[in-house]
Amino acid sequence: MTTTDAYTVTGDRTLSITCHRCLGRYRIRDARRLTDRSRSTCPTCGARFAVVVAAPAINQRHVEEQVPSPVLLQPLPTDTPESTLSIQRGSFHGAGGTLLGMQIVNVCLTIVTLGAYHFWAKAKIRRYLFSQTAFAGDRFAHHGTGKELYQGFLKAMVVFGMPYFSLGAAHSFLALPQSVDFLLQAMAALVLFLYVPVAIVNARRYRCTRTSWRGIRFSFRGRTVDFLKLYFKGWLFTILTLGTYYPYFQTQRQAFLHSHTYFGNQRFQFTGHGSGLMMPFAVALFTTYAVLCLCGLALALQLTNAGLTLLLIPFVLGPVWVWLLGQKQKYYWDHTTFGEARFSSSITWQKLFGLYLGNLALLLLTLGWAWPWVTVRNARFFIGMLSLQGVTDLDRVLQDTTETSVTGEGLSNLLDTGFDMD
Repeated sequence: MTTTDAYTVTGDRTLSITCHRCLGRYRIRDARRLTDRSRSTCPTCGARFAVVVAAPAINQRHVEEQVPSPVLLQPLPTDTPESTLSIQRGSFHGAGGTLLGMQIVNVCLTIVTLGAYHFWAKAKIRRYLFSQTAFAGDRFAHHGTGKELYQGFLKAMVVFGMPYFSLGAAHSFLALPQSVDFLLQAMAALVLFLYVPVAIVNARRYRCTRTSWRGIRFSFRGRTVDFLKLYFKGWLFTILTLGTYYPYFQTQRQAFLHSHTYFGNQRFQFTGHGSGLMMPFAVALFTTYAVLCLCGLALALQLTNAGLTLLLIPFVLGPVWVWLLGQKQKYYWDHTTFGEARFSSSITWQKLFGLYLGNLALLLLTLGWAWPWVTVRNARFFIGMLSLQGVTDLDRVLQDTTETSVTGEGLSNLLDTGFDMD
């Protein structure tokens, strides 16, 4: 649904308006052509809006005719020369062949070192991917090291790994009463439950502080205890509502991660709400239940060719959940702002489905050797779909000196549940 903003205008002086989407400023060149509820479209981003004209700005002849006429817009320069009203886009310049060469060397060294080189290999790949990622013409840089990842992994093993595996495997070495064994398994599940949100927050904190753009680093200032409360409440309400609260939980999680992320001393903001994703999620959830029930019923009744109904799972549920993923990605970015500028994603489910289908074909045909090209395809696709629209004043961004522990990145490595800055 297209959103239309309304502007009220009085008097005969020079008129100016600001687009609600891209924050572009315009002046109306001919106020005499205005009628009540005149409509127009922003030349920059295509947003629609209406102008409510109060007397005496409306010509009597126009009032009698009641024929809406388009508003003529003329760009209005910004007040400060440091600010630029523009559309900044992302791009990725990496090559699959280069990444394949790095991967072959990394695999060989990892085998020779009995796995110890894995952390240095991961840092090397990450530095390459960041160095090939550009936004507004400037490339990112990653400053993390393999030594940091290795130390973080060791800390994570002490904090979460050893308690989890000890509690989970106690019944294999000790003859315990059933009640005691059940209690230990519950405690192991609790440790695992706590591990995920702690890993998400602290890994994001680490990666932000090790990422820079134009020489200025990012940072994440959200508190782990606050995210734990959000995480526990979200899953509790999701279970109690049989899954219907999940879009609200996911949006709150995204809001926490985005709104506590900084570039230098400037903060990102998130304006999304779970209700914006409720309809797509409900459609995907209802379709999933319907397909699974149909497959289960066909198998239970032992109908002829009942096995063919299982094809509905990949051929129906696959596109549906890809469609939901595309809706989520676009909604999250479209509601993320930086200063007076707003991010925008041009992703569609058709493009996303084509990307995943192509990736699957490449991996199957090459028995996994096409992984570097799949990585490059993904990076080029998602970064190329992203843009920042509106007034940006990068001169106001100052370096922040926040430092962080690497334990969170080690937690992320522990069960390989890292995150992306989505």
